[in-house]
Amino acid sequence: MSTTESQIEKLIAIAIEEDLGGGDLTTEACIPESKVLEGTLVLKQAGVIAGLPFFKQLFQKINPKIQVTFFVEEGSSHKSGTLLAKVIGPATSILTGERIALNLIQHASGIATITKAYVKKVAGLNCAILDTRKTLPGLRALEKYAVRVGGGFNYRHSLEERCVIKLNHLAYLNATTNDPISFAVNKLKAKHPSVPIEVEVNNFEQVERALKCDVNAIMLRSMTPGKAKACVDYIHQHHKKAFIESSGAITLDTVRAFAETGVDGILIGDITHSVQALHMSFKLSENVSQSHNI
Repeated sequence: MSTTESQIEKLIAIAIEEDLGGGDLTTEACIPESKVLEGTLVLKQAGVIAGLPFFKQLFQKINPKIQVTFFVEEGSSHKSGTLLAKVIGPATSILTGERIALNLIQHASGIATITKAYVKKVAGLNCAILDTRKTLPGLRALEKYAVRVGGGFNYRHSLEERCVIKLNHLAYLNATTNDPISFAVNKLKAKHPSVPIEVEVNNFEQVERALKCDVNAIMLRSMTPGKAKACVDYIHQHHKKAFIESSGAITLDTVRAFAETGVDGILIGDITHSVQALHMSFKLSENVSQSHNI
């Protein structure tokens, strides 16, 4: 089992515990355990589908007798009205799990859909759309998975993956040294010699200092496309191979202009932290034979 699968398995267990509490009181009181129902998952808004494996995993964790059949593939794009899946099984179990399953797949699909929109905007350019750590607490594995489904790339999953010297670090170090970038880079190289180092900068002088330190990546923060291009050109002219990123309030309307500056990647916080769920409906029907093999 991959790390992502393991993390999402834990997420599903937490989601079930969170929603059920001591049990589904209404369903348990009103619906016979012998009742069999069929549920249909229908897309109500055009978009990219992400989270199908976890939709199924959720239902089967609640009750292994639930059968899930998909009519679309993970990562595929569809129009409103598309039948995505059918779910057949014990009515009590389906009613108990429907909201959690919808929450997971709608959220993941919303992220995949907006990510693909950004990816399309930079088509033809050698520029990756990257996510950030601006994720909802506890949902990072699911959200970063959905970014990949939408054609984007994951930046870093946690603070231990790479050393990133942020502007806030530099602001603190400014009080103790007149060259905070060199100070921080030297500290990191001494303590974590095998970990990539990246510096976040917002002016040309910081770009120059970062290049002198031979860092692995440079993040151009809150620059205009014109200013970013000047920095990119300077880095390339000095034959440096640092990975160059742009970040800071970049939108669908402006992302192409930033990609055209020659940066290698663009960090987009909006694809995870403020995404709108993709609208779907889950309708139940009693038109299922009680002798259905479940």
